[in-house]
Amino acid sequence: MSRKLLLFLTNDQLTAYLWERGGLAAASPAFSNDAAGHEAFSRYLAGMRNIPVYLLADLIEEDFQRENLPHVMGRSRKNLIQRRLGQVYRDTPYRQATPQGREEYGRKDDRMLFSALTNADLLKPWVATILKPKAPLAGIYSPALLSPILVKKLGLVSGHLLLVTHQSGGLRQSYFQGAFLKFSRLTPLIGHDPVTSAEIVAQETAKTQQFLVGTRLLPRGETLNAAILADIEDQRKLKAACLDTPDRTYHFLDPAKTVSRFRAKSPASRLSDSLFLSLLGRNVPAGHYALPEQTLYFRLWQLRYALYVLSAATVAGGLVLAGSNSLEAVQDYLQTRQIAVDAQAVQAQYRIFIRGMPPTAASPQDMKAAVEIEQMISRNAPPPSLLLGIVSQALDALPQIRIAQLQWQVAEKSEATYNPANMQQPSGIPPPQLAAGGAEPAPSAQLFGIPQKPYQILLVEGEVMPFRNDYRTALESVRSLAAELGKNKQLRVEITRQPLDIRPASTLEGKAGLDPAAAKALFSLKLTLGPVNE
Repeated sequence: MSRKLLLFLTNDQLTAYLWERGGLAAASPAFSNDAAGHEAFSRYLAGMRNIPVYLLADLIEEDFQRENLPHVMGRSRKNLIQRRLGQVYRDTPYRQATPQGREEYGRKDDRMLFSALTNADLLKPWVATILKPKAPLAGIYSPALLSPILVKKLGLVSGHLLLVTHQSGGLRQSYFQGAFLKFSRLTPLIGHDPVTSAEIVAQETAKTQQFLVGTRLLPRGETLNAAILADIEDQRKLKAACLDTPDRTYHFLDPAKTVSRFRAKSPASRLSDSLFLSLLGRNVPAGHYALPEQTLYFRLWQLRYALYVLSAATVAGGLVLAGSNSLEAVQDYLQTRQIAVDAQAVQAQYRIFIRGMPPTAASPQDMKAAVEIEQMISRNAPPPSLLLGIVSQALDALPQIRIAQLQWQVAEKSEATYNPANMQQPSGIPPPQLAAGGAEPAPSAQLFGIPQKPYQILLVEGEVMPFRNDYRTALESVRSLAAELGKNKQLRVEITRQPLDIRPASTLEGKAGLDPAAAKALFSLKLTLGPVNE
């Protein structure tokens, strides 16, 4: 957005200035205010595509009115201001309102300055010429709207200030109370002779002071500070014509030096046109006279420009990220090569160290395998204490149960069964076969916990005491023991022998004459505990 097309419009002509690299271009074509000038300006715009246009209108027909409005907020405030603007300036669409604080007492109404360019017919052909090629019109401004910015930048804020500037359109006088503009008027000049201009400045300043006192904007007895912008040569004649009085003092400023304070470049000129154009190039005021539909193409241009900037930022970010990733990839590659070199060096040292060691009966690989097997056995070999502890806890609740014999073994599968008549060998496991030469075969590696924990099987034999031929109580005690053991969800309990065989296919047998005290309620249980994960 460094390039702008600045247009300076007077009642007689329009002058085009190109703003680039922070200053105004030297060549400035002018176009007369007639059909030929409009046509020439249209051809000039054809070569200035996609450049935002700022129209600075320095016209005699600019009116100012001060009013107070009730203090409201939001949409109501906007509607109130627009309605009042329409009432004050009915014959022109080029109008705007500037808020200037609030009253100190009473309802504390809002102070508003309404202004408008009342000669709409003069503006319409120029605006139509700008919008015909869809040029992005940013706004329509005036030197009066730019004057508050100029006063603040020059440090001229005072109680009562009259800013006097000499443009190609004439002599403009803008009155300020503090930092707020109250009114501004443009007086046309016939020619720009320095001597005549100095006399007119003195006369118009005195007239303006009388007007301010008459409208009570300037209280009687208050001093009016008149700040006049003129170059060094004109200042000599102005100082001779503009003499201080008790109620009026003059201050003189050089426009060229003022422009340099803005850090802007502009062609040398006796007039203040370039001063206000440089001010517009650097500082765009919020208020302007253009209609919303007239600035539509500028808003679209801003959106397109923002998208271009966003796209450029995205591409730049992608390039930075890609460069960063490439740098990291190179660093990773170098680190990988260094690690490979270090590994080869370690391997070489290891081989030298191994060759220097005395010979051993077992190779290092066999030693490593033996250590791993020993660790696996220590981790997976099941101790009988866990299963015996479960049985012991169950017997604490059943004191009538007496254990006669326990047989604990490990098995590869949970389906292995025991023959109650032979407690030495599980019937589900085939009997061991002698190896060649009569040596006993090595046990299965799974029984030692290789590669995982085996099943534990515990055969419990016992009796119910006292018995006294009470088979019902004996059977209930055995069932209670099985139920107590079954509370452990990892333990499978199987009653292999009851005190009394009550199966339907069994035959009841007994002998007469036996001593009841010699009768016993014997039973046996098979407990299977699966691998326990710690």
